[in-house]
Amino acid sequence: MHLPRRGERGSITAELAIAMPSVVLVLAVALGGFGLQIERLKLVASAASFARSLGRGDSEQNIRDLAMETDSKLKLDFDYLEDFVCVTLSNTFAISSLPSIEVSERQCARKGGL
Repeated sequence: MHLPRRGERGSITAELAIAMPSVVLVLAVALGGFGLQIERLKLVASAASFARSLGRGDSEQNIRDLAMETDSKLKLDFDYLEDFVCVTLSNTFAISSLPSIEVSERQCARKGGL
């Protein structure tokens, strides 16, 4: 069995203390990225639902009111194409101490709810 020399005692602790903030930062960013993906999927579902509702004939104001009940920071845009209506939802998210990221999702539905 190899015993550490006196000069090497505590070197593992020092290396761990130096590396630990980097490991914590990487974990925080990774978990924040997963959270951002979950929020994006919520935007996909909401935009699709709002587009179908608009396609069935609901007014823009009703959809805006429903969106504000869901999240007051949501930005909505409506596009009217030949046979489709589209809704674009945008929201800003922050991950840890990184700058805010704007996530946007556009979903379309046929006019008439078909």
